[in-house]
Amino acid sequence: MMSKILIWVFSIFFLCSYGQKKKEKHVDLLADYHSFKEGDLKKGFKPAPLTIRISTFPFNKATKVQIISYNLNLKRSTANSYMPPPPPPKTRADSCKITKYYDSIKKNAKFELREAVESSTFERIQESKTLTLPEISELSDVLYNTCDKYYIRSVSSSGCFFPRNAILFYDEGDKIFAYFEICFECSAIESSPRNILDPFKTCEYIYPDLQKFFKSKGLTTEYVEKK
Repeated sequence: MMSKILIWVFSIFFLCSYGQKKKEKHVDLLADYHSFKEGDLKKGFKPAPLTIRISTFPFNKATKVQIISYNLNLKRSTANSYMPPPPPPKTRADSCKITKYYDSIKKNAKFELREAVESSTFERIQESKTLTLPEISELSDVLYNTCDKYYIRSVSSSGCFFPRNAILFYDEGDKIFAYFEICFECSAIESSPRNILDPFKTCEYIYPDLQKFFKSKGLTTEYVEKK
């Protein structure tokens, strides 16, 4: 009888001790989680390999990837408020002035990538580069692995959006089926189709690396003062 009581008491003591240890471990995990600050590097982070990155849309469908620059001669504050002067009289003698007039309107109007893709008119793209396979690997690494390195609890946007750069994805028919527009001045990315990237992959840390990538390929990413 005494041995049974001892076993019973020992069992209760063991269960209580085990429960206490589990509780302490749970508290430690919470404390550990809250010890990380926004932007801290993740311990044991493993980047997504190239095979995973290129199997993700839109890379998995692309036969060509191109980066471009546009709107380089327009200030963000004035591009949408530009009012052209009245046109010159439409006479044969003024045909040269009329040509210059319409050229001036085109030069000072904001380039809209969506409209260009829909109409297949890309004359106003100022810089472009078709990426090689190693460069595509480099770009996909920036897009899919940069923000995943960090502890991020929220993603914010400045509200402005005046893109000067984009990443274009072409299908087998050499048609653009998807693109990312990028505003480095606002630190913002928009895509077509919408929401291709998870919002947490467009954190603030991606823009310096992405801008560095564009510049390393010879593309301009900022406003260029007119000469």
